[in-house]
Amino acid sequence: MYGEKRTMSEADDRAALYLLHPKESPELIGVLPYLIHPPSKLSSTASWVAFRDRTLLPMLAHDPGDLNLPNFLAQVERILAWRAAIDPEKRFWKPDVRSGG
Repeated sequence: MYGEKRTMSEADDRAALYLLHPKESPELIGVLPYLIHPPSKLSSTASWVAFRDRTLLPMLAHDPGDLNLPNFLAQVERILAWRAAIDPEKRFWKPDVRSGG
């Protein structure tokens, strides 16, 4: 995937998909009392899963009354669903790193 030569059409297709990728953050309700840094559009899907599992879910468990955390979680789920629908050969984001074994 990386390091391969691509045609201009393939590059244009990836650029168009980049623009269609859901935003990293939802609309915020009020001011956040914490700093939260979602992965970027170019980050691997594994990074998005880790962000959900290691950041959002523990934060939700700690503060279930936070109005923004469910929106962040829903946004991550939208991103994961969107990415799953994209053909592997059209994906522009970093591939997941597989453990050797």
